[in-house]
Amino acid sequence: MAKRPMDEGIVEELIDEVLPEQLDWRRLVRTYPVPALLIAAAGGYLLGRHKGLAVLASLSGFAVTEVAERFAGGETS
Repeated sequence: MAKRPMDEGIVEELIDEVLPEQLDWRRLVRTYPVPALLIAAAGGYLLGRHKGLAVLASLSGFAVTEVAERFAGGETS
């Protein structure tokens, strides 16, 4: 099996934690791609409207950590 990019693994891990185990979301997204995109867009819009600054701060912190790890060769405190 090919190694997946780190970002994709984080997203799938988060989705797997949030959704019930019985729900095969990958199959649903493949079967209904347009409704899946609309739901994701609506969720992103609502999240941005209500928690935009907190999300931006979290993403900025994540980006700084990733850049620091890349330049430090994977070693962070």
